[in-house]
Amino acid sequence: MLFETRYFWAIFTAKNPEYVNKLKKIFEASKTRFASSVSIYEVYKLTLAHEGKTVADLRATTIKKQMTIVDIDSQIAEEGAMISHRLRIPMADALIMATAKGLRVPCVTDDPHFTEVKKVWV
Repeated sequence: MLFETRYFWAIFTAKNPEYVNKLKKIFEASKTRFASSVSIYEVYKLTLAHEGKTVADLRATTIKKQMTIVDIDSQIAEEGAMISHRLRIPMADALIMATAKGLRVPCVTDDPHFTEVKKVWV
């Protein structure tokens, strides 16, 4: 499965223990765990704004240790551009969705933009 930015943000910031446990169960049930380098960018940027560099570094390191990171190559970039154009969605969402499509894996997200891939969420 490809874990999308909203999954990481929920895991790192949710206050409800039951909700966090449900998210952790998705992680534990996943045989393959991917994350786009775009999600690292988004989590790092959001964390810098809210909690500072030390926490941003810790979160990025955690993601990199737990996931196989998929960088954006030209194929993902082109597919992402087509998705963004077709659906009129933000670049980051389109690139992450293109990554999931390229890997042929479901995406762990609750983002309503993710219409072209199978979604897994609580």
